[in-house]
Amino acid sequence: MSRRRHRRSLSPLDRWASIFMTGMALLIGGLLLSGDHALARVRDFSWDQRQVGAEDRAFLLTFSRPMDPTSVEQNLVVSPPLPGKVSWAGRRMAYTLDVPAPYGENFSIRLNHAKDLFAAREEREARFETFQSTFQTRHRAFAYIGSEGEEAGRLVLADLTRQDQQILTPADLVVMSFKPYPLGDRILFAATDAATSQQGGLDQKLYTVTTGLNPRPPEELGSSSRSPLALFRRQPVNQPPGNIELVLDSKNYQNLKFDLSPDGQTIVVQRVSQSNPADFGPWVVKANQPPQPLKTEPGGDFLIAPDSQSLLLLQGQGTAIIPLDEATQQTTEPLDFLPEYGRVFDMSRDGSSAAMVNFNQNDPEQRYTESLFWVTNQGEETELMQVTGTVMDAQFDPTNRILYSLTSEVLPGEEYVEQPVLSAVTLREKQVTDLLLLPTQQNITMDLAPDGLALLLNFEGMMSAETPASPEVQATNNSIWLLPLFTSSEDRMQGKPAQNQPEPMPFKGIQAAWLP
Repeated sequence: MSRRRHRRSLSPLDRWASIFMTGMALLIGGLLLSGDHALARVRDFSWDQRQVGAEDRAFLLTFSRPMDPTSVEQNLVVSPPLPGKVSWAGRRMAYTLDVPAPYGENFSIRLNHAKDLFAAREEREARFETFQSTFQTRHRAFAYIGSEGEEAGRLVLADLTRQDQQILTPADLVVMSFKPYPLGDRILFAATDAATSQQGGLDQKLYTVTTGLNPRPPEELGSSSRSPLALFRRQPVNQPPGNIELVLDSKNYQNLKFDLSPDGQTIVVQRVSQSNPADFGPWVVKANQPPQPLKTEPGGDFLIAPDSQSLLLLQGQGTAIIPLDEATQQTTEPLDFLPEYGRVFDMSRDGSSAAMVNFNQNDPEQRYTESLFWVTNQGEETELMQVTGTVMDAQFDPTNRILYSLTSEVLPGEEYVEQPVLSAVTLREKQVTDLLLLPTQQNITMDLAPDGLALLLNFEGMMSAETPASPEVQATNNSIWLLPLFTSSEDRMQGKPAQNQPEPMPFKGIQAAWLP
């Protein structure tokens, strides 16, 4: 008995599915034959709507497709211009600034007519979604301790971007010194009670106060998301000005000089026991941890290194480098010791070099002079200048190409008079250029702006009756002056100094310092 095979007919749904799949196959084949038509665009801009500082030296553009580098680099426009260099890693383009972006400015970035890699190879018209965004730099602002009227003894914020000033601390606290935090949203300061200060007491406590500046920093490139600075930069900082918190009391120890680490996570304080004056030395204070003494040999002046992990401490006839992560009850051994150098004024941002002073005590012919040295981590020691007076300060510019120094020379005559001079030393050429002749008084301080475009000069205390100086610098008591160094980033790259003269600012105070 034969079996008859029956062919099953397709249902209407099956026929429509077959037609749809055939159509999709033809469409996909047509797209493959005609080339890639996906729209290329910028997926992410690391500085989008952010507020960047001097430490932010590169931004990233991440694309949706592999791009033709030449077409991107030729069509990328940053306004105002920021000189820099381009590098690529797959779909990411990094733009590294040659110098920090000027503070207090708004910037725009635009990219149009760029080509993806496939369009460039096939020499056909590109399809690119126009990209544009904006970012800002931090406010050009500084803080000072007021000396007159209601500002006297109080911490004051002068915001040059907003053209205003604000008292941050209450009248019942007399501020003695301060250090801004790395984002400028807070300031660490030492203060005594006003009543105690009037009686001649120095019962200093450490506090923090908010500035009201609320930066929106980008994530730091090249660092671990768990690094101290990365964690610090993600913390919310939207706080009004004037919020004060106690950091360190003075119940058992008197607090003296202090320094704040560049990452804002560590404070080092020189402390003396209230009951035993022989018990003195540096203490380490970290957030949410009890203060710990740093067990090391007694020392003098100190500076936390740029890595925030070590301390440069004056000990004996030299400077010791002490690790900060070993604040225990056991003696901490120095990592290194630099003999002959009695003071460290500043270190470059990358930690590769330091500005140090040799008091020339081992040379009888130079015993009454001081020498400013440039010391590198490669063991190079270069004498930049020798003065008959005092080396008062030295600060690296953010590119590490220029060292600004404040020194003095002893004037000839029967009376001992020192003539202060502000100078700039180009480190590559070792060339010293005198910028200003300053009034003959000892209490002159300087502070270099974080973008390296200007200097603050603070003339503290009473002026002498005769104060020979450059004609453009006729300072008054506790006056703060602004000295422009370069007009723009391009001028700095080309070595064209600003032609503007120093200008007195409408503020009266001491210890003026820029916010980072």
